[in-house]
Amino acid sequence: MQAKATYTREADYRRERDFGAKVGATFEFVTAQFRPLVKCLAYFVLPGALLAGIGMGLIMSNFLTKMPFAGSRNRLGGPVEIAHQYNNSPFSALSFVGIGLAALGFMLAFLLLSSTVYAFVRVRMSTPAAETVRPGQVWAFMWPRLGRVVGGWLLLAIIMVIGMGVVGGALALLGPGFVVLLFFPMVWVVVCLTLYFPVLWMEDDGVVAAFRRSFYLIKGKWWSSLGLYIVMSIITGILNYAFIIPFYGLIVARTMLKIPGFDSEILSVAAMCFYALGWILTAMLPLVAMLFQYFNLVERKDGVGLRLLVDSLGRTAAPQVSGGTYQPDDEGEY
Repeated sequence: MQAKATYTREADYRRERDFGAKVGATFEFVTAQFRPLVKCLAYFVLPGALLAGIGMGLIMSNFLTKMPFAGSRNRLGGPVEIAHQYNNSPFSALSFVGIGLAALGFMLAFLLLSSTVYAFVRVRMSTPAAETVRPGQVWAFMWPRLGRVVGGWLLLAIIMVIGMGVVGGALALLGPGFVVLLFFPMVWVVVCLTLYFPVLWMEDDGVVAAFRRSFYLIKGKWWSSLGLYIVMSIITGILNYAFIIPFYGLIVARTMLKIPGFDSEILSVAAMCFYALGWILTAMLPLVAMLFQYFNLVERKDGVGLRLLVDSLGRTAAPQVSGGTYQPDDEGEY
């Protein structure tokens, strides 16, 4: 029986894997490297996620405070007042502050989430197996490369704006029927770009070279990449529900049961911060899965892992025989 990989060596990553093995490797990696990986995420990603949680908490608290519920008709005096209060709720200053904090927090959190996960793997592959990866090592590797990652995001933003312009022009000139035909090429491009940031972090080329490389690697494996991303996204969505349960409980206690004290904004912020923490732990699963898809495709096309194994032949100590009837220098019986 083959032992589970500890993911402390480069050879543990650079392997050909089928669909099930990539899903299994995702959870094996997270389990094997959970403590140092989560420590790095807490240092670099948690502040942005908490900022997003605070913003979402302010938005939802304001929404729940001003949104009419069952029984509000008599208290407010009529449907006109109810509609007026409901329509004005999204435009309060508190809502705008929450939207700004949530947008900034999620942008920083997602940027640093993918960067931290992929930088952690690069550091882990180059660190001796007996040593534990520390956040300082990950930051030292990640910081000089963040500019290139921001450049990658800007490139994708430009491509998205161009794509939206093409779709808008087609909609205006040719009608909605032609836009439907553009849907499939757009999906094809989006799936190819799921390898963009793994390539950008695992290979030391520029943003444009990484863009071309992602399309090269996924050629012939588009469907399996799409299936892997969908499966991991579904698993992530299911796991996310566990972290949103406290907020649903707060809604029930606040709006249906009318329990005093549950209308506090602090509780809404705390519930959404807990959800943001869960988002960190679950959103990394598709990122890790696509990383193993990257290693799988690189191995199939370039054979990097095989060359590493060949180069390592003769460099390791010979295995020691123990527990047998005869030792290597025994002649035995003839």
